[in-house]
Amino acid sequence: MSDALSEPMTMVVSEGAVVVLGPSGIAAALTPQAAEESARRLLAAAERAREGADDQPADAD
Repeated sequence: MSDALSEPMTMVVSEGAVVVLGPSGIAAALTPQAAEESARRLLAAAERAREGADDQPADAD
């Protein structure tokens, strides 16, 4: 994917939420629980991408 961002996102805590800031104006606020699950899914997807997998979104629900 040629338009994939190469800069990592930054995470900060504000008012009890995890705020994700990234390049190109990416911003999101997550509850701690949503942040934890998102982190697990992001890591799993990164591992699959390194292996060359091309699959559906990682949502365990």
